Amino acid sequence: MSLREEWKWLLILVVVCFAVFANSLGGDFVYDDARQILRNPLIQDNALIWKALTSDVWAFKGDGTIVASNYWRPTFTAWHILNFRLFGFSPFGWHVLNVLQHTGVCLLIFGLLRRWQFEMRTAFVIALIFAVHPIHVESVAWISGSPDLLFALLFLGSIYFIDKYAAGGGRVFLAAAFAAYASALGAKEIGIFCLPIFYLILHGREDDKLNRTEKVVPLILIAMIAVGYFLMRWNILGAISRPPDDPVSFTEAIFSIPAIFAFYLRQIFFPYWMAANYPLDPVASPDFWNFFAPLFVSIAGLGALFFAARRTQRGMLAAAVFLIPLIPALNATAFVSDQMVHDRYLYLPILGVLIIVVGLASKYITEQTLLVAGVLIAAVLSIQTISYNRAWQNEFALWSWTRTVDDSAFTTIQLGTMLALNGRYSEAISSFDQSIAKKPLPRAYLGRGRAYALSGRFDKAERDLRFVVDLPAEEVEAYALYQAYESLGIALTGKNDLDKAERTFVKSRRRLPIYSAALTEKLAIVLYQKGDKARALAELESSREQAQRELLPESKNVFLRLGMLYSELGRRDEARIALREFLASTAKIGDANTLSNRQLAAQILGSLN
Repeated sequence: MSLREEWKWLLILVVVCFAVFANSLGGDFVYDDARQILRNPLIQDNALIWKALTSDVWAFKGDGTIVASNYWRPTFTAWHILNFRLFGFSPFGWHVLNVLQHTGVCLLIFGLLRRWQFEMRTAFVIALIFAVHPIHVESVAWISGSPDLLFALLFLGSIYFIDKYAAGGGRVFLAAAFAAYASALGAKEIGIFCLPIFYLILHGREDDKLNRTEKVVPLILIAMIAVGYFLMRWNILGAISRPPDDPVSFTEAIFSIPAIFAFYLRQIFFPYWMAANYPLDPVASPDFWNFFAPLFVSIAGLGALFFAARRTQRGMLAAAVFLIPLIPALNATAFVSDQMVHDRYLYLPILGVLIIVVGLASKYITEQTLLVAGVLIAAVLSIQTISYNRAWQNEFALWSWTRTVDDSAFTTIQLGTMLALNGRYSEAISSFDQSIAKKPLPRAYLGRGRAYALSGRFDKAERDLRFVVDLPAEEVEAYALYQAYESLGIALTGKNDLDKAERTFVKSRRRLPIYSAALTEKLAIVLYQKGDKARALAELESSREQAQRELLPESKNVFLRLGMLYSELGRRDEARIALREFLASTAKIGDANTLSNRQLAAQILGSLN
């Protein structure tokens, strides 16, 4: 076929990608987006770009001095920085670029398959089914799902370039492969495990054009890139890995591997149950249904795939693309016990399965029949994808949808939080009750305490929030502890127990120095309500430098309160300075509370001018 005919298939893929994900473009910022984008000064402030690139992706939850996650992803962070410069707080542009990335991956898949001598229609069917498969919704429709898109695009790009080099394309392609691979590592850590894929490309070609040195040296250099990334990541995070809250034990993780693998096979071949979280619990006591049946399914599925792949180099390459990126996702010790599986971990692995299955089918049916069958399968999958896109339109839709699939403690906490934010406090409390009945997690008590406080039931709020703040530090994450102290102080203020509220905030500052300014602002409010304006002013003034350093939007409220207090005391010049500093320091923060406070600051500043 001619190049013109290839472009026809590529154009169809572009149209299909945008058609299937068109209803995701109007979605809001959801789930992690609200914090990683709307409340993240590291990606918003030009002065913090270097800090953003050399910190873990959740460093903004503190003052930038603590490691808050296991993820150092400079490529992903740089992508967020770029997107924020282009689109700011408008989610539409972010969504468009996610769909563009997914489209780019599909086009690259088609190009790679053609390089590997797949017939045109076979390559198209593989890329088409990949393009519309529902497991991609989490990565494409969710803005913060972009690490999978970035990794796939860059890693497949590195494979393309190394394949060009192996075919005699020259060192320029080798250099491009190194650059793409290094960037892929910065998008997602699983690239460290993918070295065998490069080996298969360099050593498995039938038209061998490289000598031994030309094969070995690139592998050594690629390994050095991986080791270099690993060492930098270790230095920045201070550890190879940190256990999450509510982790899965090692024994449970071993027993859970068959169930996790069987789940992923089901999602590939029968993607009917789709959600942001799934009801798969760690296996503590193996029995037929939770261990032996999944083990049989896993062995049978894995055996069938490798039996189909074993005879050709491209079949073994496809098996590697399927299994190697999936291996880290089988390690349940890295995940919270309620969140052992996610669709996004299949974004690249499903390509390997499709290459094996569609490639095998092409040997037994005509190209035309394969094309018709592929289009019909893609049409059915597209219906599910378009439907599931709607779940990611907004936060409430996401967790309402997920609750129909999963009733875990984690999901009920998320739904309860959304119900509380929508003023449905009784339903929120009921959701938190269900979560606590399943698993008494600190975040469930925090959520229920905040819902009680918002509904004016301050005694019950105090009970739940004291449960959280009295926990040992190792049992509750620092930011959750900060939220608990903040809400407890508010509940005590609501009870008009200002002395207790004052003591709570003083104690919380000693325990959480990384949030000192944010907590001082709350303390100053209590002192003001007690009539001690002088001390309130002194506390705020002493926290100015810390407020500049801290990354939480709430920390910047120190300048707002200073401006308000200076204005009340008739110190107009100082009030203007403080209010302008507040407006300048929050200019690129987009959460609802900050936007409301900015309106208040602008109003006061206008009255002073």
